[in-house]
Amino acid sequence: MSKSSSSRTINEVLMAAAHARSCSSKKKLGDQTPNSKEFSSSLSNKKMKLGDQSPNLKEPIQKSSKSEDQSLHPTATTTTTPEETSVQLKKRSGDFNPNSAAFWKKGESVPFLFLARAFDLIDKESRRTEMSTILCNTFRTVIATTPKDLTAVVYLSCNKIAPSYEDLELGLGETSLVKAIADAYKIDVKHIKSKLKILGDLGLVAKASCSSQVKLFNYKPPPLTVVKVLDTCRTIAKESGKDSQGNKRGHVKGLLDAATDCEPQYLFRLLQSKMRIGLAEQTVLVALGQAAVYSENQSALPSPSALDEATEIIKKVYSLLSNFDKIIPALLESGIWKLAELCRFTPGVPIGPMLAKPTRGVSEILKKFHGSEFTCEYKYDGERAQIHYMEDGSVEIYSRNGERNTGKFPDVANSVKRFKKSSITSFVIDCEVVAYDVDKQKILPFQILSTRARKGVNMNDITVKVCVFVFDLLYLNGESLLEEQLIDRREHLYDSFEEVTGEFQFATTMVSYEPKDIQSFSKLL
Repeated sequence: MSKSSSSRTINEVLMAAAHARSCSSKKKLGDQTPNSKEFSSSLSNKKMKLGDQSPNLKEPIQKSSKSEDQSLHPTATTTTTPEETSVQLKKRSGDFNPNSAAFWKKGESVPFLFLARAFDLIDKESRRTEMSTILCNTFRTVIATTPKDLTAVVYLSCNKIAPSYEDLELGLGETSLVKAIADAYKIDVKHIKSKLKILGDLGLVAKASCSSQVKLFNYKPPPLTVVKVLDTCRTIAKESGKDSQGNKRGHVKGLLDAATDCEPQYLFRLLQSKMRIGLAEQTVLVALGQAAVYSENQSALPSPSALDEATEIIKKVYSLLSNFDKIIPALLESGIWKLAELCRFTPGVPIGPMLAKPTRGVSEILKKFHGSEFTCEYKYDGERAQIHYMEDGSVEIYSRNGERNTGKFPDVANSVKRFKKSSITSFVIDCEVVAYDVDKQKILPFQILSTRARKGVNMNDITVKVCVFVFDLLYLNGESLLEEQLIDRREHLYDSFEEVTGEFQFATTMVSYEPKDIQSFSKLL
């Protein structure tokens, strides 16, 4: 036998062995994957049978029976591709199978690419209901596969890295982000700026720069996860000192090095706090509430009334406790129906303010309250504030948007404890902080108050004095007063504090049965 024929024989043997392994692998995969028509028929039969059952809608998320989970939702595998995920997430909630949308194994960290793909789908939608459905399916997938990552997914969906009152800001300007793209992709800054003028969106610039990048080395960073992105954003926000901007750009570069597909686009929109996909916080809450209902009972479709009730629960809970680090674990542990019992209003976490509803005039008010007792209050030209006094003696002040304002009003934080009676151990008051001329005992215009710095005000540098006008008491000595009538809350307020002119006063009010008194009261303003 010649040397060449011997070589061909060896090659033929190797090729035959490779072919045999390939056939064996395909056979095994074929055994694991059911015929698509049979699988579809099987699911349809199961849905028909389940349709006759009365749904039990109030089981906790973690208590779905194993048999039900296996029959309706096959174990998640990595056979699903990101492209197939996009198709799955657009399905109607009733037809959606959470595990079919996952391209990672159950228990593994949720890839950021999964969330970025969901954002991309939402970006292409104009209908609010479709946006909510895609996001609901996204949350259901995370709950079914890696529930511990749900908190990170929800925060990023809200374009937040922490509760608003924690005052964590990324502090990344456009200049820093342009430099980060240039550093990550070895592109001249001028070229990045030129692209930005054309595209008008740094997210699109980052995506285009990533697509045109040529990898010079074989090293590939681990794929981004939602937890990695959120943790890195929080690290960026906490950077301080003279080297902080350079360190922040370094963290951004680390994210970009690992980013693929549409990830750079949504990474940069998150970093700019401008998602630009029309996803409002209320839509996120609706999707979360509905996802919880679908995930708790997988044996039957929930009723519209159950979905509506869950939506109201999650909205109310979030208005009382705007912290997903507390809400999500309670939701996963005990379910949507017990959430309100576990997540209560407490000092240190601001709640959404009750806002006035505009009318066409006094005549409309007179008609509505004819024959009933009503109350009127002065509307002060200042800044809405929610003052929290904790049992340890600490004080926090929050704006109407739930942002921490303690640093803007250190004089109020230091003095408010002087106005409470000795029996008061904790409270939350709703009030208006106004600029005040102590000598003339006169309220000053809002424009004067607005000259104060937003944060870091030094007590010794204060030139604009303020007075606190209190109109509501929301929490007292360890108990929420939110379910009590306003007239009763006022009585608690008057009994718990003492006025000091020019520093701490009760809002001027009027209670009457006579509509004509509204006109008289308004003339006093």
